[in-house]
Amino acid sequence: MARTSLRLKSSAVATALAGAALIATAAPASAANPPYDGCPAWALCLYQHEGGTGSKAIVTPPPAGGNAAIVRLTQVHFLNGEIADNQVSSWINNSQCSVKFMDDPYGELHPSDLDYTETWHWGATADYGTGSSKYYVNDRISSLQFWCP
Repeated sequence: MARTSLRLKSSAVATALAGAALIATAAPASAANPPYDGCPAWALCLYQHEGGTGSKAIVTPPPAGGNAAIVRLTQVHFLNGEIADNQVSSWINNSQCSVKFMDDPYGELHPSDLDYTETWHWGATADYGTGSSKYYVNDRISSLQFWCP
């Protein structure tokens, strides 16, 4: 009986040490998410930093067959609480909708079109970081318009 008790204690100690080793080697909780991470289906996700990183804002397009009025980013917030207006550096479109990205700083009726993504291109992305040919768009997007077939 003493031998069985000793084996159980040895087993418990080994298990505890293995668990402690796993905890010590786990990635820190503050590790960055993978690029374009966590964007749900039927959503457009806007990211605060280039390459689909930083805080994100999730914008839900209208249902299929619908067009949205202009969505002003002064009404959209990143998950960190900051307003998305003029802070979008990258995006992913996980819907079937086309999206027009516009610079509309004064809410006028004739905004400048900065970018566009076509319909039926799930997972389409854009990055306006320093290595991008569209670097001039970085932090200028202030409104969106959807068309959903």
